[in-house]
Amino acid sequence: MIRLQLTEAQMRVSDLVDDPDLKIALRVPGNPGRLARPIVWCAPTEHMDPTPFLSVNALVLTNGMGLNVKDYRIWDAYVERLMAVPVSGLVFGLGAAHSELPAGLVEACEVHGLPLLELPPEVPFVLVMRHVEHVIATERYEELRSGWELADECTRLAAEGRSLATVLERVAAFVHARVTVVDDVGFELIGAGDAAGGTARTTLRIPSGESQRFRLMIEGIKSTVVLQPILGPVAAVIAMQLSYTLGSRSPLHSREAARFMEALYDGGVRPGQLKKLATETGFDPDDSWGSVLIGSSKDIPRLKLRAIAWRARVGLESNFGIVRFMEEKGLTTLLVQQKRATPPLFDMVKDFFKDAPELSVLVTENSTLNELPLALSLARRHVGRPGVRTAPLADLAGIVQGLPSAGLVSMSERLLAPLAADGGSALRETLACYLRHSGSSREICEELFIHRNTLSYRLRKIEDLLGLDLSDGEVRATCLLALSIVAANA
Repeated sequence: MIRLQLTEAQMRVSDLVDDPDLKIALRVPGNPGRLARPIVWCAPTEHMDPTPFLSVNALVLTNGMGLNVKDYRIWDAYVERLMAVPVSGLVFGLGAAHSELPAGLVEACEVHGLPLLELPPEVPFVLVMRHVEHVIATERYEELRSGWELADECTRLAAEGRSLATVLERVAAFVHARVTVVDDVGFELIGAGDAAGGTARTTLRIPSGESQRFRLMIEGIKSTVVLQPILGPVAAVIAMQLSYTLGSRSPLHSREAARFMEALYDGGVRPGQLKKLATETGFDPDDSWGSVLIGSSKDIPRLKLRAIAWRARVGLESNFGIVRFMEEKGLTTLLVQQKRATPPLFDMVKDFFKDAPELSVLVTENSTLNELPLALSLARRHVGRPGVRTAPLADLAGIVQGLPSAGLVSMSERLLAPLAADGGSALRETLACYLRHSGSSREICEELFIHRNTLSYRLRKIEDLLGLDLSDGEVRATCLLALSIVAANA
């Protein structure tokens, strides 16, 4: 690995004093630490108020032609304005306008703490400017070179199959700060490094598509180096890795998680085998479970669905001991266990999807391992309507799915068999529609496209074939269960 180092800017106010070729004399050192302030550019000016033309850490050069005054208050106001920018220092050139430093200027610099440097008449400003520009240009070249070398190293790491986390760890080590990837709402998806107590933050935009935008956040940076030219190239590498990770058609889940969740959805796996798979996935079979199902009734970009599911997974990991997930086409299932915090799972989850109202998110809580297969299947059947909702505890299909008796299936088929005596399915469809619409003639006829007389005829025939009275509530419940059992085992 290349040992790259982030170096701070080398051009300081004190460097001008130490250079014998410039013959600059320090007259006022300024406040503590001011001589170590960096210089970003030279600003020659003779304006009485040059602040509209200045920026932070500019080095002001002046002959004082517009300030040939003896009133201290004018010098004081001039220096106060420079300190408000603030500039890095003031170089005063002696010559035709002033043969010596004005006493008012010296006093004002001492009062406000601005470094004041004296330039002899034989040294032109252009010599100082060329020196500063040469040093700054050399620094910028080193910054750019370091940035491209860092990008080259991160590209090699990515090409070797290293994770995005590994790349971020390298970047964090380089800048000696915490580096994180955040999404367009500021949620941290992945990070590395330590802010070391620093509070300074810098964000860089990561090149990405319109469906999802990401930024690179650097926290605790103590260097005065501008990070854009250094981290700009590596941001492109991170963008490629993000795009590959989120856009890849390969699943991101582990094999163990996929085996366990497929067994849960299958519903026919023995309890002992489920316990074994749960343990292999890192769960405690005897603990309570929560789940989050993320899907949509319409196609949304894979990158966006993955990014939002990633956000949910990372957020849940901060409050739960174990989070596992499985991806399918258009659906991501997350299982959680070992809660560390007090907020209910639903309250946490709904905050993760505020910017994605088109998604359908179903949440279950406090399930046992025995209940989990049915809870997941039930939640899955309700995925489709947009919004974050708690999955219902049970429905008719779920209850029927939990009835494993082969004899019950046989009895239900035998009960309904007479309806197929004529070899068709019209009578069974009519019965199902009748029960589904609670006997509403208008709704039944609209769905089946039949006349009311036809409906009355079919209902009488159904009662005759089955030997039942459909006006009896218990009879209707029995027929509904029988139809559901046969459909679930078809």
